[in-house]
Amino acid sequence: MSLADGQQGGTETRDELPAHSWAAHVGPGLVSTATDNDPSGVVTYSLAGAQFGYDMLWTCALSYPSMVAFQFVAARIAAQTGKGLTVNMRAHYSRPLFYLAVMRFLIANIFNIAADVVAMGAGAQLVWGGSVPLFAAAFGVLSMALQWFVPYARYARILKWLALCLFAYVGVVVVSHASWQTLALRAVVPRITWSVDYFTMLLAVLGTTISPYLLFSQAEQQIEEQQPQSQPHSDGAEATCQTRGPHLKKMRHDTLIRTVLSNGVGLFIMAAAAATLHATGHGLDNSHDAASVLAPIAGEYASHVLGIAFIGTALLALPPLAGSAANAAVSARDQRVGKQRNRPVAHALLVVMALGVSIGVALTLVHVEPIRALYWSAVLNGSTATPVMVMLVLLSTRHSAVGDLSAHWTLRALCWLATIFASAALAARFACEWLA
Repeated sequence: MSLADGQQGGTETRDELPAHSWAAHVGPGLVSTATDNDPSGVVTYSLAGAQFGYDMLWTCALSYPSMVAFQFVAARIAAQTGKGLTVNMRAHYSRPLFYLAVMRFLIANIFNIAADVVAMGAGAQLVWGGSVPLFAAAFGVLSMALQWFVPYARYARILKWLALCLFAYVGVVVVSHASWQTLALRAVVPRITWSVDYFTMLLAVLGTTISPYLLFSQAEQQIEEQQPQSQPHSDGAEATCQTRGPHLKKMRHDTLIRTVLSNGVGLFIMAAAAATLHATGHGLDNSHDAASVLAPIAGEYASHVLGIAFIGTALLALPPLAGSAANAAVSARDQRVGKQRNRPVAHALLVVMALGVSIGVALTLVHVEPIRALYWSAVLNGSTATPVMVMLVLLSTRHSAVGDLSAHWTLRALCWLATIFASAALAARFACEWLA
């Protein structure tokens, strides 16, 4: 709910207003294809295809089960406890480990916000020309204003149509006459090159597929959906038991579908870059190179299509990025729940967004290439996600945290598999660098 909604209702005082509660609860939802594939994801997949061809398609296909498993686990924990992941981690882990994970999460999210602000500036320049720093600042302020005054669902219904630009990559693969047999084979058979560049790219791809902020948002979304029917009362525990089942069933259905869409779009972005840039021996060094991937289907309007995709997906991704970071920051020092914590979350949201926008504009002023900023934000996510992944999967085994909703062994196995793989990729990267 936004401040405008509270004023229209007219029945709540200012102190009782759910101060931008959506900032703490916004989840992937119907626009997840865009939020999962924000500018950082689009650039990372494009770079992977341009540099390694079809060799990394398997990361999109084989990461799907683990992505689903992690989101299931996050939702189960929230459904049982009625609290977000940060609050649960604070209650069950030592302070040093907990604060390390929260600090990592905040740093990665703020840098991701900054990179998306840079991308909006670059996208606007592709569409209209002009100053990247000016556009970055303008769209950063616009995003803050939308998050403060307009309910996310309201403007997401409009902005989600901009995300249709992402499906242009599917058309590129079709018109490029890529071998579907090769695509299918490379999607399920890993092909690994033992080099620093390969494992750095692998970390970036993992950072944009299994994004920790989506897990925190998934948990908060589960809490939000249960709240109307499970407010504390004399038989609150019974009400929660009666309502969480349907919510979990709906969550499972939604997660399965939206993760297929998200990973499918990522796979086609990578394949499109492989069929265009990699096949012709061209690199991807700037935004115009990234736009050239769409040239086979968009022609002279390729830059406009990519620019619109950057702006639309960034505006959709920034609220869950900032909201999950604000929620984590507040929960790290404050155990209040419900309406009492909405106002601190709203204030933290402004701080997180202000930091992200300021850093993003500063990067444009020193002429940091947007492609590099977006790529390294994904690398940072992939390189630092392991502590959060470990804490989450261990939390799913604790009866004190999840009770009778303890995660099935198959979910835990899939989560451990992704966690071990991410750790191995990081270790392999440093090993290759040390041996070089």
